[in-house]
Amino acid sequence: MMRNIFAEVEYEGTSYFGFQIQNKKDRREVTVQEVLEKALGRLFKEKIRIDYASRTDRGVHARAQAINFKVKTNIKTSQIKKALNSFLPSDIKIKVLKYLGCDFNARFKAQSNKYRYLIFRKKKPSVFWRNFTWHIDEPLDIEKMKKAAKALVGRRDFSLFARSAKDYKHCIRCVKDITFSQRDGLLYVDIEADAFLRNMARNIVSFLVKVGKGEFETGDVNAILEAKTSYVNKPAPAQGLYLYKVNYP
Repeated sequence: MMRNIFAEVEYEGTSYFGFQIQNKKDRREVTVQEVLEKALGRLFKEKIRIDYASRTDRGVHARAQAINFKVKTNIKTSQIKKALNSFLPSDIKIKVLKYLGCDFNARFKAQSNKYRYLIFRKKKPSVFWRNFTWHIDEPLDIEKMKKAAKALVGRRDFSLFARSAKDYKHCIRCVKDITFSQRDGLLYVDIEADAFLRNMARNIVSFLVKVGKGEFETGDVNAILEAKTSYVNKPAPAQGLYLYKVNYP
């Protein structure tokens, strides 16, 4: 029987050249998608391609990347999950696995994606957090960052926050919410949107940090989005970003 299988995948992106398989003849870089598909091929003895909710860049992590794939099988989902995890390296794990209807697609059925960014704010850097956070020891005005974030919420053209904006048909996206929380020397920035442009989440965080440092004012947001004010969109470091949740109906 042909089954449509959904899975939530957690991974540490440090050792991978992003999630999506790269088709570059001049170099060979390992991606998370490639590792997952090799594990599926090993289990089911056939080539299986997966659909996925979002692409993460090199060094970016995921708490709950959503994927689905179709295969002829009657194996129990608990056994599939156990077998796949035994084939996967220690930095990639299947958290949830279940059968869904054949019309489900992890990418096209997603209502929104949520990314979380971690900023390590203690004075001294930590070797234990170096691959998982952006270390900033300068003071940040969190209240100003919150005000600037509110101005970014809504349906807008985010061209200036995208990498290679010209590659998209349009750069209009709906940012549903941006929230902040702090504990144990970490600043958490959560961004939820209907979809993300490449580097959009990291560029938003980078801009908000500039606001927190006093390089931009909260009132500059609209002028920047309308390209009335110049803005150099150097993204926040990849290692602080996590694909945190994919929301479905």
